[in-house]
Amino acid sequence: MPSTSSPGLGTSSYRRSTLPLSLIRHGGGLVGCGMLFGFLVPLVPYPRLGLTAHIQFGVQGCMVLVAGLVLQSDPLGSSRSQDAETETSGQRCQLADRLSWWQEQAIYWGCTTIWATMIAEVGNAWWGTRGTLPIAHQAAGLLGGPEAARWMEMFMAATHFPLALPLASVWPIILSKLW
Repeated sequence: MPSTSSPGLGTSSYRRSTLPLSLIRHGGGLVGCGMLFGFLVPLVPYPRLGLTAHIQFGVQGCMVLVAGLVLQSDPLGSSRSQDAETETSGQRCQLADRLSWWQEQAIYWGCTTIWATMIAEVGNAWWGTRGTLPIAHQAAGLLGGPEAARWMEMFMAATHFPLALPLASVWPIILSKLW
């Protein structure tokens, strides 16, 4: 159980990371939104793109949820790198407690900015953009047809390309802590 005394009053410097629980919440939220959006898929102008967004909500949500569960685990054994107070209080060390500040930030922002990408995917079910995601556009059978507005294409690009790098760094960081 976490100590309830004030900082500086004889408490240890050990701070249990809240990152795993945050990721579990975000992952569950993504999966839940994906399930709800599934009811709208038949109503959107581009149902194949809507189905893609519905599936991606579930896939990305599960990935974030699993990242939170892995970071909450103790794969190396709770006796490693624990201080005396943690041992006596019965708390076990979790993998997230071994992350540096920048690693926590990279994982958090890599996983939570998925919301922006997924919102853009939902918008794309109405817009049918072609410039940013040409393969998705072609797979949805949208050859020809009206072009999406420039701001829609820019929104899709802004929520996909810059956010891909932080997302791609999440699992290499987690895996580096497992070795």
